[in-house]
Amino acid sequence: MSQNHRTANFTSSCLAVLIALVLSLAPILAQRPTVERKLPADSTELQVNKSNIRISPAQIPAVQSPLPVLRLSKQKAPTEFVRKLLPAVAPQARNLTPLSQSPFFREKNMKGPDYVLAAFDGNHVAAYVDEESGDAEVFPSLSQLKPLGAGEIERSASLARQLFSPDIIGKDDTRFTVERPLVLNGQTLNRERGASQERGAYLAYINLRRYVGSYPVYGPGSRALLVVGSGSSPQGFVRRWKTGATFDKVSERRSREQVAQEIVAQLEPSSKSSSVEVQGVEIAYYDGNRDFLQPVYRFTARIRHTAPATTRGRPTDDDYVIGYVPIGKEFETLPSLSRPPGPLPSEPKPYQSFAVPDSSDKQVNSTWTSARANYTPPAEATSRPASGLDPTIGRYVVRHDNSNWVADANEFWSGLTALWWMAPFFTNSQYYWAEPRLFTTQARFFINSVNVGLIEVHGDWWLYSTERNCCDLVDINTIPSPGYGAAAGGSLAYWIIHSCEVVPGPDDTSHWPDPWWNIFGGVHSVVGYRTIMYIDDDVGGPYGTNLGFIAPVVSSWLNTVSSAGAYSGHPTAMAHGGINRPMGRASTISMCGRENDTVFDTSALPRAGCLRIFWYPD
Repeated sequence: MSQNHRTANFTSSCLAVLIALVLSLAPILAQRPTVERKLPADSTELQVNKSNIRISPAQIPAVQSPLPVLRLSKQKAPTEFVRKLLPAVAPQARNLTPLSQSPFFREKNMKGPDYVLAAFDGNHVAAYVDEESGDAEVFPSLSQLKPLGAGEIERSASLARQLFSPDIIGKDDTRFTVERPLVLNGQTLNRERGASQERGAYLAYINLRRYVGSYPVYGPGSRALLVVGSGSSPQGFVRRWKTGATFDKVSERRSREQVAQEIVAQLEPSSKSSSVEVQGVEIAYYDGNRDFLQPVYRFTARIRHTAPATTRGRPTDDDYVIGYVPIGKEFETLPSLSRPPGPLPSEPKPYQSFAVPDSSDKQVNSTWTSARANYTPPAEATSRPASGLDPTIGRYVVRHDNSNWVADANEFWSGLTALWWMAPFFTNSQYYWAEPRLFTTQARFFINSVNVGLIEVHGDWWLYSTERNCCDLVDINTIPSPGYGAAAGGSLAYWIIHSCEVVPGPDDTSHWPDPWWNIFGGVHSVVGYRTIMYIDDDVGGPYGTNLGFIAPVVSSWLNTVSSAGAYSGHPTAMAHGGINRPMGRASTISMCGRENDTVFDTSALPRAGCLRIFWYPD
């Protein structure tokens, strides 16, 4: 054999080995972890013909190979597992029984399904299991918590790994990791004593984060949470998790520029009077809690509104949004930032205005107070009075802003009325575009005329805007006395503040209770966030459903926000004071002793002399 032939054979052999090696590594390379691609600080690439939208095709990660699509199936309900948790969570609850047979339903002459089992602790549901859907949830009792002991936070993650066995979470074509615990702190403050009591860490919330290969799963499905209390005892539980089996694959044939154009198309409505920056794009999966787990490009963006030159006062926080673009064929309809958000709020009636007098003159103030008290609004302004099983609901949405605010308000109402046996007991009393007067000079006809008030607004510490993120501001510190609630001549029992940073905690400022002493004129609880949040963070719908299950208002909020996929991986954003903080940190304030109340408890309360706050620190 000639030297040339030997060289050619050697070269061919080496080439064959190299090709075989590349082919063997291809599946591994295709499944390598995908880091969310963020826009470089100095990037000026691709405006995609939209000068107000900043995005670079370099942010779009490449899809190296076909990606699996998974079909979802319901799991068997974890009935026995939940029964075992009850003695530690709610000793008075004793057992799970069909809702239709519960004393609560019999007393109220209500009909309920036999396939939903529940355990009542007093008047609230401590746990439920839906044997039809396979969903289950256990709500911590917040009234008698003991501080966590040394080392218990660290041990809580190990307990979660142990309890989330294949029998509970299911074995399928996905995997999960256990996230680091979120620690719930609490503090009690007595106004007369002016001193903190019982401040400490009380519960550890441990989430599971789901993956298909190396790609994380987002959406209202795929939620699993364990809450651990003193003595390493399980105190709460969430499982909304279907098993997934691969049945198809999809490929990406679009260029990065084409994908970027689709992202821009969703953001274009927000860019007309705002600057938009796409902060990151990643390959992920979306679980709409329906039939499929499908691959997507998940993008996050910050929307900064351009305030008019005449704006007075400081702006509130920017919009932070999440969007999805399907990879390949779309098997189920994905959320879209440009899709109509559902029914729109109405314009509130222009009732007689009573401006707060800018005067220290007692005679002027007395005249104003008397005029406001004696004003009788038109008949349609007043809500029918609350009675037992008829909580009235008011929803108020920021004007001239992102449609996702409206979407979340509609998801809350849909969740609240999703249970056919409970839906008739909620009254959609008010659904309005927000204005300052609805919360200040005319509060008695609006926010303080309903039992449950939800606001979808921009915020900052004790402050929120009712037009975009700049205008028609409401400063909670200046809401006219006597605030809200029965002692203030109104009906508001629960205030849900779906907004960034409006409810700061003790770690943020020692003045956290200052404005709330006035607000709590019979209010039972306020729930909100102490850090930045995403507008449509898939919290509104599940939270509404939990309230419909007669679960506690406060622990339902903590369960729902802490298990939301939007905050998996602990994303961060620049918060109050220019500090980079984790997003989606919930905080709640209750009148002492009312922490376990449900929305059906609209009893008239006196003005609060003691407040209890719960919050997740950074």
